[in-house]
Amino acid sequence: MTNSIPSEKKYSKRTLITAIIKYLLIAVIIYFAGKKLADNWQEVIHYPWHINWFYLIISIIMQLFTYALLAQVWCFIIAGFGYRVSLPDAYKISYIANLGRYIPGKIWPVFGMIYLAKKIDIKEEAAMTSWGLAQMFAIPASLLVCFIAILFYPQLFDRHISNLLSSGIYMATFLIFLISLLMVLIPDKTLFIFNQILKLFKRPQVQFKLSKMVALKVYLGYFISWVCFGFSFWLFLHAIIKEPRIPVIAGIGAFVIAYQIGYLTIFSPGGLGVRELTLTMVLTPFLGPIAAGVAIASRLWNMTSEIIAALIALKIKLSKNL
Repeated sequence: MTNSIPSEKKYSKRTLITAIIKYLLIAVIIYFAGKKLADNWQEVIHYPWHINWFYLIISIIMQLFTYALLAQVWCFIIAGFGYRVSLPDAYKISYIANLGRYIPGKIWPVFGMIYLAKKIDIKEEAAMTSWGLAQMFAIPASLLVCFIAILFYPQLFDRHISNLLSSGIYMATFLIFLISLLMVLIPDKTLFIFNQILKLFKRPQVQFKLSKMVALKVYLGYFISWVCFGFSFWLFLHAIIKEPRIPVIAGIGAFVIAYQIGYLTIFSPGGLGVRELTLTMVLTPFLGPIAAGVAIASRLWNMTSEIIAALIALKIKLSKNL
């Protein structure tokens, strides 16, 4: 008992310090994003903004379609564990769980998926591993979209973005891409990696079957989803700017780059501040000083779509159709 008290105090102190560091980093990012907006405030407020309701509605519909497509891809993944899940159930589970990204740490989507998946009798290990597999496919697929956009429009990736990235992220990206490539070529054998990870955490190993064709469908599904997500943003630009001088490939790439950098920044809930700052930088070569205003507006647009998607998900009643 006497030894546990200092240990608990040490743990509490470490937790407190970690939380303080996280919130300080968030504050710094928001400060720089706000400063970028303040520096261009006159151009932003004097720009002749307009709302094209047709493009705005279509852009939101495209986002909602993307969420449904992502849910369908998860159906392919969870089917490898022997579970047959309907699209409505998959949509509710994957989307509601994904809202956990707004909590610092990025681990909450896993717990959300485990909790909801249990309601339709999906085992905890299967749900947890399916989330890990989804990340292994989704992240490199998004990076491929980014690299293609940068290949066509190098100005998207300038020294400012380079400063935001570290060698650690590059190494992690390479590792994830390598694992994903192996999963497409030899999907069943690479499950060994996941089972070893589960073994380290003293979790039961899982039985998982994924053919090469299904693995390819999952990878292409995520690739197409990211393209659709970025395309919805390009449509949004047409909804608030009369003639945005940004090609569709550049618009798609700009949004996916900003979204993924925000997502990979573990201390920022929902990429808050990080996404806006990155989006401002990648859009500035195309939109000029108003890029900061567009970045802020895009957050409101994205949140509107997410609220609609959440309301749809909450209305869905989970069914046991395994």
